[in-house]
Amino acid sequence: MSSLASAAAELARRAVSTVAADEAEAVVSAEDSALTRFANNHIHQNVAETGVSVSIRAVVGTRQGVASTNRTDDEGLRACAEAAARAATVAPEDPEFRGLPAPMPVELRDRAFESTRRFDAEARARAAAAIIAQSTERGLTAAGTVSRTEYAVAVANSHGIDVSEAVTSVKSTVLAMGVDGGSGWASWLGGDADAFAPEALGDQAATLAQRSEGPGALDAGVYPVVLAPDAVSDLMDFLGYTSFGAKDVYEHSSFVADHQGQQVFSELFSLTDDALAEETLGLTFDFEGMPKRRVPLVDKGVVLGPVTDSYWAARLGLPNTGHALPAPNPYGPLPLNLEVAPGDATIDEMIKGLKRGLYVTRFHYMNVEDPLKVTLTGMTRDGTFLIEDGRLTRPVKNVRFTQSLVEALGSVRAVGNARALIGPDEGGATLVPALLLERWEFTGQTR
Repeated sequence: MSSLASAAAELARRAVSTVAADEAEAVVSAEDSALTRFANNHIHQNVAETGVSVSIRAVVGTRQGVASTNRTDDEGLRACAEAAARAATVAPEDPEFRGLPAPMPVELRDRAFESTRRFDAEARARAAAAIIAQSTERGLTAAGTVSRTEYAVAVANSHGIDVSEAVTSVKSTVLAMGVDGGSGWASWLGGDADAFAPEALGDQAATLAQRSEGPGALDAGVYPVVLAPDAVSDLMDFLGYTSFGAKDVYEHSSFVADHQGQQVFSELFSLTDDALAEETLGLTFDFEGMPKRRVPLVDKGVVLGPVTDSYWAARLGLPNTGHALPAPNPYGPLPLNLEVAPGDATIDEMIKGLKRGLYVTRFHYMNVEDPLKVTLTGMTRDGTFLIEDGRLTRPVKNVRFTQSLVEALGSVRAVGNARALIGPDEGGATLVPALLLERWEFTGQTR
């Protein structure tokens, strides 16, 4: 066990022991992170941060109270525990609450790499310089970040739960920009700093920026689209957030409520939440200390799900899949380690199969217009190209869209055979391929 995880575990045990209530839970989050930021082809910021937070949940009957602190001394923990207990005494009763969970075996993963702990300011500066060089050599301007994080969570409760785990991650993003409106984006996420290839990342962004110089206008309309993994990740985040939590299904604010067991999407599309997958990042237990389970959400287009926590599993009579978020939260359980099953197509093959369409590198400024249909609005950004007669032709200015994701995923024509890990890192990540969709509705040009 890492020293960060060990310290978090000891702190969680101490915190639980201070609570005077029928039941108690402590969640400790500890982080040691550093970030190098660059713009205009120069590093301009280098910061490091360490921190720890303690959240205590006190249960009195069916009432719950939560308080948090960043004080880890005995007095600070006692004050936090007393605040949680006071909150519980005045909280409304919840007859559906069955109490905090009892311990279950957790399958821990070794996701803390020494190479990432050693990824210091000098190493990050070298990586940033390698990324920047790919742009400066081509007369472009680069901006972006290189960061490393070690993140540990420990959960303890009065029924004997006592689990902790640490995860390391390296994350880098780069935006390369030209003088005539061209821009290109690339990102990388992984647990092991030794696997990070900054030159390749810089080259990817710079190549896109060069190809997107002098973009032209595009008429509004419905087009087939080839979505790069960054764009697919954006969509999966919204799909998981709006649709596959037990609370949303129970409240019928998700399309899943009326379509479980039905063929809604293309047979080529399968979606799973799997924190235990070798390729992903994140914790293998949830914020109640319950083991995360692999949960098929869509199987060859058939809608399954949802994910649960202890409260919603008991309320709905379903297994606890280990997807609790920190209490209290208004969302209920959510999937944090989504992965789309790979297909057998390359991106080049997807492009060759289109008479006319668009290639989208990523989306930007997305919002939910209708959660029941997962209708999203937003715009494309940093590498949008017209596809004509099976090849990329001219770059296109960023365009706005309004599109139901439920409808769009019913029109999957091809799925990429290679997947990328993309996401926020500490809480989880999406593992996604490129997708070819038959239809995507673009509503107009951005200014």
